[in-house]
Amino acid sequence: MRHALLALLRAVVLLPSMLMVLIIRAAQWLVAPLALLLQLLIAVPLALHRVRQPLRPRFIPIDEVEWPDAAWIEMRNTSDALNADGFVVAGDFRNTDLIQGAVLWLRLFGQPGHGVVALAAHLEFTHGIRPLRRFITFASGFTDGRVLETNNLDLPYSLPTPAYLARVQLKDVWDARALYSLHSGLITSLGKNPGTDWLTGVRHDPLSLLSHSYQREIEALARTGWLHLDPAGGPCRLTLRAALRGVWRQAWPLSSLYLNAAHRQASALLAGHGLDVAACTGSASSILVEQQLLPAATTVSTVKNGHDLLQSLLQRIDAEALLDSVVAELESDTDGMPCVHEFRYTFQGYADQPSRRIRRLWSFELLLDVRAGRIACTACDRDHEQAADSAEWIALSAEPPLQPLILGSDVRDLDQILPMAWALLREQAPGKPLSADSASLYLGENGQPRWQIVAWGSDDQPLQILLDARSGVRLND
Repeated sequence: MRHALLALLRAVVLLPSMLMVLIIRAAQWLVAPLALLLQLLIAVPLALHRVRQPLRPRFIPIDEVEWPDAAWIEMRNTSDALNADGFVVAGDFRNTDLIQGAVLWLRLFGQPGHGVVALAAHLEFTHGIRPLRRFITFASGFTDGRVLETNNLDLPYSLPTPAYLARVQLKDVWDARALYSLHSGLITSLGKNPGTDWLTGVRHDPLSLLSHSYQREIEALARTGWLHLDPAGGPCRLTLRAALRGVWRQAWPLSSLYLNAAHRQASALLAGHGLDVAACTGSASSILVEQQLLPAATTVSTVKNGHDLLQSLLQRIDAEALLDSVVAELESDTDGMPCVHEFRYTFQGYADQPSRRIRRLWSFELLLDVRAGRIACTACDRDHEQAADSAEWIALSAEPPLQPLILGSDVRDLDQILPMAWALLREQAPGKPLSADSASLYLGENGQPRWQIVAWGSDDQPLQILLDARSGVRLND
């Protein structure tokens, strides 16, 4: 009876919301044909009259101090992320003639030894309230002239992809390292080695590389009848079918449909090569951007032992990162005693930029799977704070935002803490079976390290014990 009443109550509560959603969706699709027709009638003539694509766009080299704050934050975060994969900055550029009414801020990267070029873009519109756009593209050129490109642009492309270019568009893969892992994984699966000409261009003349790549695509579109080239070398104009196609694909409500379709097609392509796009989307802590196996016969039983094994990977990812906390995921062995099957080490870092009054903050996790003998790194979760004036910046930067967890000799490790905590948990539930859940080491409010051990009772109720990590004394919950 109780379950029936709950089901009835749930239906009564949800039914109005479901009806409202259906009504809104129906209204949208009833209005959509008329809205689409109006967009075509207005936007196609405007596109034919106003849209011009330069054959040789002006990519203006700039210094980092010229970046606006939003673009600077994005580019520094991208640089920090890609440094772990061996990318180096080749140049910074600004462009104002590719997209009318917008400024395009670009940073070009090269990856020596792997034949991959990366281009991070930050788009700001000069008028209106349209949102900022940011995306990154990874490209590899092959000896036969073909190019493989992987990006996370969240707008549908107006014109078709030229024959020499294979474009993989993944709008939901927001992390740069995750996107690169898919790009490099696809190259590995294809069994082709990228050429080195691109990297030579990145090192010696990045400006020409940018211009040549763009010009090649424009000329290919002109040869296939999508653009009119100016014999005098001026900007290109759209043909009628290009204007129709572009407006159609960018118009509401079709733009989101085309964008989602491109993402699905790219995901299906990568799935055919054993690459899971869904694993590269979601929150930072759920995305694994790098994995490596531990040496054979490696045993890990304590937090400090695991921390030592992570040092080589940590030095490459972020040598300045500070340990924030450690979580040992527990399970019960055949005798009902707790044992560790995974360690999760959370690291945090920050960097101040006084000239911009900006503090960047980030965090990531290193996972040590004891049973699989594997180390993995998650994507980096990034944020920032910006002071409004000098006084606010002085207050913000007066104290460091992070206090590291130091695994000193005075901190008791799992081999000492776990037996003590398990005995105390058994006292809380005498005679009842317990299922081990986790053991967490972190700093308390007083800045002192503490252990929190959690288990589940037979009645599905959680039990926990707090212990001082130095003395082993039980603390008040």
